[in-house]
Amino acid sequence: MELSEPITDVKQATPESLTDRFRQNGIVTTGSVVSVEKTDSIGSVAAEWDRLTLSFSDDYVGLVPERIVLKVYRKDWFGGGVVEWTFYDELALETPNASVCSVYDCGINLEAKDCHFVMPDLSVTHTEPPKDEKDRPHEAVVRELLKYHIRWWNDPRLNAWPFMQKACGPLRMAQAIGDEDVRSSCAGFEKQLGSFVDKLGGDLAPEHLKTIEHVIDRYPDVFLDRVGNSTNLTTLHGDAHLWNLYYPRELTNDRIILFDWETFKRGLGAYDLAYMLVHGTSGCKELEGPLMNFYYQHLIEGGIADYTREDFEYDFRLSVISCVFCPIVWKRAFSVRSAMQAYED
Repeated sequence: MELSEPITDVKQATPESLTDRFRQNGIVTTGSVVSVEKTDSIGSVAAEWDRLTLSFSDDYVGLVPERIVLKVYRKDWFGGGVVEWTFYDELALETPNASVCSVYDCGINLEAKDCHFVMPDLSVTHTEPPKDEKDRPHEAVVRELLKYHIRWWNDPRLNAWPFMQKACGPLRMAQAIGDEDVRSSCAGFEKQLGSFVDKLGGDLAPEHLKTIEHVIDRYPDVFLDRVGNSTNLTTLHGDAHLWNLYYPRELTNDRIILFDWETFKRGLGAYDLAYMLVHGTSGCKELEGPLMNFYYQHLIEGGIADYTREDFEYDFRLSVISCVFCPIVWKRAFSVRSAMQAYED
């Protein structure tokens, strides 16, 4: 698919504009879009999401469904859009059997820092994670993560752009990049610690603050010692909590889809598992052992060699420590408590 001129406002998503884009991308062969109705809008830190309902001419033949989503990146997060396009245009296509969301159109303007995606509205076929913890398909999520971990394990591409480019945001300390960049990222968290303490006030236990200060002080040396030789690294989703996945309403027809790939990075495969357990899964301790066993067994069965169980357990513990950084930016007391409990365990 060729990149198009970016859409910067939902009003630009006219029937004529969308028809032209879909035809150029080869996903509409005959007929056209005849109407566009905005049905919902959701804002996130990174982007504005507009749900659109389309109607088509009687002779329409194509792959675009009636309900789509327009994702317009905010300029401050423009780089995440570029990285996400790299994932969909290159990495996803090279990952066997991956459950990837379709992209019907993407526009990027590097100078103006504009980026958009047009995708299916997955809420039609998929839903959020089950409310009851015991009903959540943790093993199925791990299987989906493993597809990427196994395919990109020690791949030479990990040493090139965008993997070696320093990321921003709360998730950056899991990124295995150069010495100077890791240390400067950690220094950034140290600067944010003051406002973090001011924000949480009485919700922050003194012993938790002491632990966080210790992690900030020691983490760069320990992490760089592990990743410095670039062995047993892979592609991470980087933000693999259970709400970044869409769960099929009909298990026989659809599969889990991992979404929001603007934070993918080079790092320890164990991080995606640790992050899923620490940030967004109650009863973490009860699930941890069985899911660690499941992950490691399927990793080895997937062809990963020269990576012992001891190596994996070390990487998992180090990944749990990586999860301590996120709440400093999020400034959420419950996230601090989750990270501290996992750290102590």
